Amino acid sequence: MQQAGSRRPSAALVVATIALVVAASGSAFAAGQMVTGDNLIRKDSLSGNRLRFRTLTGTQINLKKLGTVPTAVEAQVARSATTAQTATTADTAQDATKLGGLPASSYVTGSGAVGTKGIVKVAGTATGHTVPLFTSGPFTISITCTSSSDGPSLTLLASSTEANADLDGNVPVAANTPTDLGFDVAASTTPFSYDGLTLDFNATSGAYLIIQGGEGVSSLGTDCWADFAGTN
Repeated sequence: MQQAGSRRPSAALVVATIALVVAASGSAFAAGQMVTGDNLIRKDSLSGNRLRFRTLTGTQINLKKLGTVPTAVEAQVARSATTAQTATTADTAQDATKLGGLPASSYVTGSGAVGTKGIVKVAGTATGHTVPLFTSGPFTISITCTSSSDGPSLTLLASSTEANADLDGNVPVAANTPTDLGFDVAASTTPFSYDGLTLDFNATSGAYLIIQGGEGVSSLGTDCWADFAGTN
């Protein structure tokens, strides 16, 4: 029986085996010498447009280092729940807390809100000191403060640029006619006031005004005062 002789591997098989060994050892080297992402990318080598849109969140951003938020991005920052707290450092947010140096009570807010924006104080004179409280549409509300030996007295007035407007039940013949509304405070040297007044005004054009408030004399550190607010 003929015995089979040994066969030499072909050149191609030898080359393939060597390549496999080199590849395997190279992978093992790479696995043992793993590097972090910070070492893979050179510092200051990427621009902002290399990042996918809207992929950064408050987790990646140090919010305390943002400083003042530019006006152009305030709205976008406010829409982000993660970075909403940074809006408190925005210029407009700081202005909102100041309110022009006045307290929030000095402003009438809301759609259609009108009024005196706080208490209006008036010093009386012997001939009567008339001061407009506010204007809303065709209506102007004012008070006259008069001083006498009996103390200051107050007259509440209203007028309309439209003729025949209904000024809380008073209908003047002509436009721009200051009309006594009947809620007058008699002269008094001691504090006296009317509170909870409700006044209703209507014009032929359809304009209207409803206000509530109070008025008084010899109190709040002045001769006469008034405070009204409402809607139109």
